[in-house]
Amino acid sequence: MTLFKRSKVSLSLLLFCILLLSALLGGCTSIFPAKDEQSEKAIKILIVEFGSGTPIPNMKVNIRDANTNELVMEKTADANGEVDIYGLQDGKKYLFTPSSIYESESEGIAQLVKVEESTSYIRLETYYVRNHKGANVPVVLQRPVFPHGCEITALTAVLQFYGANVTKEVMEKKYLPKEPLVRANGVWIGPDPAKKYAGNPASETDGMYAFAPVIEKAAQNYIKQTKKVLKVRNMTGASKEQILNKVNKGIPVITWVTLDLTPPQMKQGWTIKGTDHPIEMYRNLHVVVVTGYQDGKVIVMDPLKGYVVHNEEDFFKSFKEMKSQAIVLEK
Repeated sequence: MTLFKRSKVSLSLLLFCILLLSALLGGCTSIFPAKDEQSEKAIKILIVEFGSGTPIPNMKVNIRDANTNELVMEKTADANGEVDIYGLQDGKKYLFTPSSIYESESEGIAQLVKVEESTSYIRLETYYVRNHKGANVPVVLQRPVFPHGCEITALTAVLQFYGANVTKEVMEKKYLPKEPLVRANGVWIGPDPAKKYAGNPASETDGMYAFAPVIEKAAQNYIKQTKKVLKVRNMTGASKEQILNKVNKGIPVITWVTLDLTPPQMKQGWTIKGTDHPIEMYRNLHVVVVTGYQDGKVIVMDPLKGYVVHNEEDFFKSFKEMKSQAIVLEK
């Protein structure tokens, strides 16, 4: 009888242990504390001033999904210009937008960052807005919509800077002079890029480029249609001093350079409609918006990257190699 009772007690104890183990495995979150930020991957953000590299204290950082523009999170840096963030996905691209907690008009000075598994530190360069005299042009990225649409994207960003409620898609569809490339008798035929955009900017393979007069015309088309109080000026041939003079007055300048300021790369291109000979085409043409200048550094809104800082000499060397093409919109 005693043995039976002991066996019954042992069986009850065994059942209790099994039930307890099941509860632990099935409902851990109710027993153990929730996973906190310290157990996730941390990425440290340092916000510094363009040119000087001085940390900027007490700035907010808005982080958006680069593909959807959805706000992911908002953080505020400490007195050392630093803030730790958690929860970003490896392999995704994000727009990091520093903006002063004192001056909300700085919103839009952003940097495109692809977060990798190894990413643990990101340095964001921006204006110290209270001392800034440049133009806070909003970031407008050409991809994924326009792989070869840096020109119309740059113009869209400047129009938005002046308060226009327009997208790059609308600008391309309604206002950009363009003409497709066609193949006839084994030869590619297309427009003069000084008169129309050649090809389709939304195509990875059939999008080429346009020169300054085309973007000048696109801006004129928009202003005429919407009656926006703006003037367009083609500043092609302008000197470095003339460009920076505009920028220092808070006027952004659309400029033609090359990708990463590398030397121009040429190859045989298409035949301009109505002629017999193919042109030499650029393989690495790019268009950016110059927004500021500090301590020998040129600050640009790059439609591929967001805000980027370039060495003054390198930037204007590339600008000159691309025939010093520039467009300005002014009130």
